[in-house]
Amino acid sequence: MSEGLSNREVTDLYRRYGFVLRRRCLMVLRQPAHVDDALQETFLKVMRAGAPIRTAVEPLRWLYRVADRACFDLLRKTKTRRAAPIDDVLDELPAHEGLEPELRRAAMELLDALDVEDQQIAVMAFLDGMNQQEIADELGYSRMTIIKRVARLKERAQRILARRPSVVPRRTGDPS
Repeated sequence: MSEGLSNREVTDLYRRYGFVLRRRCLMVLRQPAHVDDALQETFLKVMRAGAPIRTAVEPLRWLYRVADRACFDLLRKTKTRRAAPIDDVLDELPAHEGLEPELRRAAMELLDALDVEDQQIAVMAFLDGMNQQEIADELGYSRMTIIKRVARLKERAQRILARRPSVVPRRTGDPS
């Protein structure tokens, strides 16, 4: 059994990553009251786990996975849909350079239209940049299932973007 983190280690992680993890939870949950619950659950899991965060090559990516799980678990437990309008959440999330506001809005609309399981796959594939095998391993599905589901998610995203004539997705080559 691994040794948990000390209070100092948790405090350091929170100071370093708390803001971005809170932003991530807000984007996924869109309910400020639930965001605090998910963030607290994230740091409790991290505190108990200890060793994995100490040895993580990419600590933020590892923390994102823990936060994502906490958010999706909370969505499943409460069986609620996101209540806050997209505009309210976008106002709270800082803009990223190079990301068009309309493209960001389309991504939020896509997440809103998905069930919890597809949201999880979309976050892993499109936000975390996980490959299909990593997603399959994480969720316990076959790689082929993930390939098909990601393809369907891309089709849905294209339909949402097609309704927005001002947004033209940039093509950077074949992502396969």
